[in-house]
Amino acid sequence: MRKPRLHIILFVVLMTILCLPMVQQVSLVFKIKQLDGYTAPIEPVQFSLKSFRDQSYQQYVQKYLQQNFGFRNIFIRTYNQFVYNCFHQTTNDNIIIGKQNELYLRQYTDVYTGKTLRDHYGTEDSARVAMRQNVKETLRIIDTLKQFGTDIIVVLAPSKPLIYPEYLPDNIQKEHCSFSIQEEYARLYEEAGVEHIDFIPIFRDLKKTAPYPIYTKFGTHWAHSTIPFVADTILQKIASVKGYPMPHAVCSDSNLTTRYRNSDKEVESQLNLLFPLQHDRIPMPDISLRGNSDTRKPHLLVVGDSYYTQLANTAFEEAFGEVDYWKYNETAYSSLSKRNGRIAFLNRYEIITEADVILVVFTDMHAFSYFFGFLQTVEQALQDGPNFNEINREEVIQDIITRIKGTPEWYENVKKQAKEKRISLEQCLRDNAEWVFEQEHK
Repeated sequence: MRKPRLHIILFVVLMTILCLPMVQQVSLVFKIKQLDGYTAPIEPVQFSLKSFRDQSYQQYVQKYLQQNFGFRNIFIRTYNQFVYNCFHQTTNDNIIIGKQNELYLRQYTDVYTGKTLRDHYGTEDSARVAMRQNVKETLRIIDTLKQFGTDIIVVLAPSKPLIYPEYLPDNIQKEHCSFSIQEEYARLYEEAGVEHIDFIPIFRDLKKTAPYPIYTKFGTHWAHSTIPFVADTILQKIASVKGYPMPHAVCSDSNLTTRYRNSDKEVESQLNLLFPLQHDRIPMPDISLRGNSDTRKPHLLVVGDSYYTQLANTAFEEAFGEVDYWKYNETAYSSLSKRNGRIAFLNRYEIITEADVILVVFTDMHAFSYFFGFLQTVEQALQDGPNFNEINREEVIQDIITRIKGTPEWYENVKKQAKEKRISLEQCLRDNAEWVFEQEHK
């Protein structure tokens, strides 16, 4: 039998390689890890004579193919790895590589250098005036809520640049900014008598003796090894404010490991590299509660940014009867199912006035959107009163899903989305319905 010539074999191999991305795009035969971060969805353009003539359809197809060609994620990760290893740089403009490979997010370094303050207030004097007014409004709301037995405690969560500025690159330093906005709020709270926990000086002292970093090299939130300390500090502050004992948060096991949880490597994940970076061993402690001599479990409402998420669903929440977490004062996560969803659609009066403690948690990046607008939310809730006509969110969402299924073109589009995103049709239907719900009920 005659053996095939070498040039024919090479041609077949080359054509196979060239056709593989097309085959992958159509069939998704290979499971490929998704990229971290956010990609803006492309608004679909229906084919028509008009869209063809004005080239809007061609532009849509071009953008769609750029975002969905086969093995795209692998090509991007390979390029990012090349740039990182060869030039010690990143293709993500929001990530800053510091000394000793310490990773920072630009949105936090901009606050540290004073850029964000200038963008929001212009001058330090203008910032101080606005901050004093915010604290004055805070005191008024605190006094109002006391009649319901509700106390507000503010938790100032320091950002990584405030605790580890020594690893910032030399070109990122403070620029004519004499104070940090969180440290100024801490001073104003102290003067006004607002109950608060300022973790900035606490962490600065802690890092001198702590055997492990308070923030991991590749994360931007406080490390999991720090969580038991944070949890216990908050619990004992609540005990001091409410006047009855709260349990202590203790480590039951340190669990040293190099396998980081998502929040401990979140900045690394956003690099979207082909290979993981080398991790130092850090603790992943198990938290348990000890020494609660009182049977009372207060109702806790948390209004905060993502710094609270590491406390959520841990033993910390076992110290409370009910826990409502209002992330960014927009989306509610609760131990009671009826209190989940967009807070605009919930009976906010009931949740706020039933809370024994309201914990407001924010870092310096979110200090400029003071309390995430929670003070205004309280005022509106008290105006609405206890008989606020709450929208049955779940009922409306199920109705929208029914509408989707009853619209053939819409339903087919959702099926296509589910395949592209590699999620179940049910999940994709719900995602679409929730998006429509939020648009219709803004």
